[in-house]
Amino acid sequence: MLEHTNPGTVTKLHKSEDGCFLYAYVSLYASIKGWEHCRPIMVVDGSFLKATYKGTILTACTQDIAGKILPLAYAIINGTFGVREWMCIVSDRSESIFNATKAVYPDVPHCICIFHLWQNVKRTFKKHHKQLKDIFFALARAYTIEKFDYHMTEMCKIDPRVQPYLFEIGYERWSRAYSKVKRSMVMTSNIAESINAANKDARELPVMRLLEYMTNLLQQWNNKNRKSAMETSTELGEKYDKLFRENLIASEQMTVRPATKQSYTVLEGVRRNIVCLEEGTCNCGKFQMDELPCLHAWAVLKNQQLKPGQYCSFYYKKDNLLRTYEFPVNPMPYESLSVILTEVLEDVVLPLKGRRNAGRPRKERLKPASEKESKRAFSCSLCGQSGHNRKICRNRPKINS
Repeated sequence: MLEHTNPGTVTKLHKSEDGCFLYAYVSLYASIKGWEHCRPIMVVDGSFLKATYKGTILTACTQDIAGKILPLAYAIINGTFGVREWMCIVSDRSESIFNATKAVYPDVPHCICIFHLWQNVKRTFKKHHKQLKDIFFALARAYTIEKFDYHMTEMCKIDPRVQPYLFEIGYERWSRAYSKVKRSMVMTSNIAESINAANKDARELPVMRLLEYMTNLLQQWNNKNRKSAMETSTELGEKYDKLFRENLIASEQMTVRPATKQSYTVLEGVRRNIVCLEEGTCNCGKFQMDELPCLHAWAVLKNQQLKPGQYCSFYYKKDNLLRTYEFPVNPMPYESLSVILTEVLEDVVLPLKGRRNAGRPRKERLKPASEKESKRAFSCSLCGQSGHNRKICRNRPKINS
């Protein structure tokens, strides 16, 4: 295995015993340092390569506090980033991704993208999927077990088979209410899917050119996001500032009744919500889960004329966003101008074992039956029945001669 770090960037190339390429791994220093200032939620996904030799590119990414994608590593996932408190990994239900991350991060919760899970539910219980859709997403996004149970009861009325199916998967893996970590608003693997869309054409390139393309892509995103961070005029990052202001507007019509210096009852119509500022909690579940004042907490803060900034997670602050992009991704010099170690120059790496199948490589992924568009129904213009047209219609009226 060849391992190269320059400066702070980790690059690994691993070969089999007979010299064939096994994997390459790249994690840029700017990504490693930026990860320290983002919420510890990592989204992982993989895509098949379309070059001469078979293979898969794996990507790991997170979101900064402005809601922008921060790629962390590409190729093979390993322990470069280390385990952080309250860390979790989000992916689809791919067994290969689950097994790989479990081997590297055995104690880190592995959560499921709720969109991919819905596709499984839709395909398994297709008879009632139209009625189940809105209830499923409300169930997954519920902040409290009380709300979760309410939506689960609704779901069981439509199709009681869904509940044991979801229970077997594990509520904590896809439900916000049962989550063992503060998964917040990262309920899908959409940010990883965005990276797959960005490198779609590049996956036809040879391995080294693909890795070079990914480095250039990260360089562009890093520069663009750093510039955007420097131009931020709000106390919080763009994504969380928007939610912050929405909660402020929603708190306008609420009544606050102090119980103690830190505990308050907030009346929302006929519903009572208990807010504890000292612990940063509200029985709606949003204050402690999102680590951002919910509408009930906002009502208390306005009533007591307190500054809301101190009740927001430090991850959401502008200063933290600037630290995320403190280190740039430096451009790579041309090969002839690079200082390359002798052991690297003399090392011979043979191609992957196994070539791609004959024919043009597939551009689009194979969609499951649940995602395929149904064919347009057609009917006969003579008799009005479906399944045939007027040319072969056997129901046309007979003309008496």
